[in-house]
Amino acid sequence: MLKSLPILILAIIITLITSLTIIGMYQLYTATNRKSQLNTDEKANITIIDRCGSILPYWLPLLEGLQNFGQQILPDYPFSLMNLYKRTLMPFVIVYVTNPAWAFLIFFLLYYLFVRPKSPIPNRPFIRFNVIQSILLFLINSLLGATFRALPIEFRMSLYGLMLCNTLFWFVLLTITYSVIKSIEGKYAKIPVISQAVKIQIDNRS
Repeated sequence: MLKSLPILILAIIITLITSLTIIGMYQLYTATNRKSQLNTDEKANITIIDRCGSILPYWLPLLEGLQNFGQQILPDYPFSLMNLYKRTLMPFVIVYVTNPAWAFLIFFLLYYLFVRPKSPIPNRPFIRFNVIQSILLFLINSLLGATFRALPIEFRMSLYGLMLCNTLFWFVLLTITYSVIKSIEGKYAKIPVISQAVKIQIDNRS
């Protein structure tokens, strides 16, 4: 477990550096090309720290989705894509798979810090929204993964099983990518049903 700690630290550092770079480029672009007025009051309260902090929790559902679906279908994709996966995300997935207790520890840590009513973290609505949404995506991915693994192996290895696995994999990937992009933009994601459930949860806790 200690040997895998540097990889997790590296993941956080890479995420922060990438986030800061993308956010800087995006702010430079919007500063030079802003033609329409946005809701400046709402965006002014969302800092770079909020945006970076909102991206990090999405590692949890991403790794869960790659574990459940990605490892089964990615070997069938073009070699260049599989090679890219091996060089980037696969080391993190291996750490995630070999240390399953970490997922639950991170889950409860996020819940303790951001979700429960008496949180020790100062109230940051934007981070809280994305943390709850990432937790919900993680739970959905876990449920879908458990359901898929419970299906007969004959079905999972058949054409229809692979089609289902591909659909679930792209659902995971696209929802997380969309949420991360919205976090970088400083906007709230609007995933049907999921984002609405998050807003209801936040309203009930307020």
